[in-house]
Amino acid sequence: MSPNSALSGAMGKRPLEVAAGDVTIGDPSIKGAQITQMGHGHFQTALLPRKALLRACPNAEDLIAGSIPGANPITSMFLRYYDLAHAYADKLAAAELDAVSQHLFDLAVLMIGARGDVAEEARTRGLAAARLETLKSDILAQLDSPALSLAGLSAAHRVSPRTIQLLFEQAGITYSGFVLEQRLLRAERLLQNPAMRTRKIIEIAHLAGFHDVSYFHRAFRRRFGQTPDDVRKLSGESK
Repeated sequence: MSPNSALSGAMGKRPLEVAAGDVTIGDPSIKGAQITQMGHGHFQTALLPRKALLRACPNAEDLIAGSIPGANPITSMFLRYYDLAHAYADKLAAAELDAVSQHLFDLAVLMIGARGDVAEEARTRGLAAARLETLKSDILAQLDSPALSLAGLSAAHRVSPRTIQLLFEQAGITYSGFVLEQRLLRAERLLQNPAMRTRKIIEIAHLAGFHDVSYFHRAFRRRFGQTPDDVRKLSGESK
């Protein structure tokens, strides 16, 4: 995977020419296998177990050195989940790393072209998990924005609003419940931050994504059993 530079090379007798942002399958066991970046950038590799891959996608070896479009929705999902996994890998326990690895494998076989029961299992397990994590990542990135909405996420991820709601419900929370909880947690962190001590409560509410301050006060007290002012004062006393 080379997000910002074309790839050139060969896998044995097969020439390899891949545009920036696209993906290819390589096989390091092929004599003379080599891949070169055509410009500056960073190169990424996901190692997949051969036997498991061929069980899921018997035609995988036919696709070696070919180009898989990065704009394909499944490929795009694979690349985003890969980046998330890489960013958080050192913070995950062994069992969590195993789960993330399985999800990446599931996305890979869907990207390569798994069919039938294998594809259905991969969609149920890996695709659902990856889609939920990328949705959460997008929500957190725009948590303070009034434009954050179920409809906007639906359009950006090219899935229906109901699909998003079901993904959250299957994880034991509603979409709106997740957004509210994350905004409240952000508000609590901001109130406890000494650098934010001079900011007004209404500013803190807006930074956390609340644009109805009365609702913010009610929701905050219901969640933490204290008012925003109480949390700020107690935080200052504990320093």
